[in-house]
Amino acid sequence: MGIATLPRVGVVIANHNNEAYVAEAIVSASRQTVRNIEVVVVDDASTDCSDRVIRETLAKMADPRFRYIRLETNRGQTGAVRRGVAELSTPFVCFLDSDDVWYDTFVERHLAAHLNADCPVAFTYCDSHFINGKGELLAATAWWFEQPPKHEQHRPIEAETVPEIESAGGSVRFAANPALTFHGRWTPTWSSNSTAAMMFRRDVVELVLPDRDDQLPLYLDFYLSTFCILIVGGIAVHEALYAYRMHGKNKHSDGLMLGGASQTSRKSWGPISQRVLHLVLRVLLERRETLTTAIGGARYEHAVKTVRYAIRKSQQQPWASRLMAMIGL
Repeated sequence: MGIATLPRVGVVIANHNNEAYVAEAIVSASRQTVRNIEVVVVDDASTDCSDRVIRETLAKMADPRFRYIRLETNRGQTGAVRRGVAELSTPFVCFLDSDDVWYDTFVERHLAAHLNADCPVAFTYCDSHFINGKGELLAATAWWFEQPPKHEQHRPIEAETVPEIESAGGSVRFAANPALTFHGRWTPTWSSNSTAAMMFRRDVVELVLPDRDDQLPLYLDFYLSTFCILIVGGIAVHEALYAYRMHGKNKHSDGLMLGGASQTSRKSWGPISQRVLHLVLRVLLERRETLTTAIGGARYEHAVKTVRYAIRKSQQQPWASRLMAMIGL
């Protein structure tokens, strides 16, 4: 028992041309069970009707915790998030993609995981459901999330993973899953989830964001989660606390939803991950003194060694030489 109060949580909702979904994202943030939040909606120079939808939604809500910034020029995911974070003074921050939807306990469950009495971490991330553009449930877990070391092809399915279907109301109910897993070391095969799955310590985000927005216009989730595990560690929340929307115009997940460990994007992940890892290494080396002071020399050197090893392994792939030429290495 103690007398400490809950820390404030900042939320950045970055939007670009998601007029059909941004209102639902904003409302989902307003319904969080933890009320002590500050929300900044950043429109990244949308060319559709997003600006009107955002203004109308915020006016209807009349919630003083929300404010709105519209960028005149497109700055990409990192630029929009950076601008939103600059408006916040909270010790924890989350980034909700404007086409996704948080469930009501998203902030509550993440904050509880961060405040555990075992090990403070740089970030937490959760599982997710998949929905389509109409909000219909497509899958009840992310296919890459927390796959067991021995992924047996023939095995029983645990009863608690199967939802109750309320046919009369057309809804689906899943059992609560309180499980958490600590990840203290990064490997090239490790993965977390999308940006909307995560809560970060603000100090970590400010420490590792790249200097220029154009260095990381997309894939901020992969960059930040990789950096966090490398230098501090993270916690996986095994319950799906939000819905990831595959609506056909996603910037990355533009493929088919086949189920299993199928590729949900038409893009090749190898060159993308290689490019992001090169940026992680560059920032690690440029901020050697600051990072060494923050996390210690041994942890820093292990992080650099790990990323270099992952890059070398990736360079053995057939697409690597073309990528090296593209980025001037």
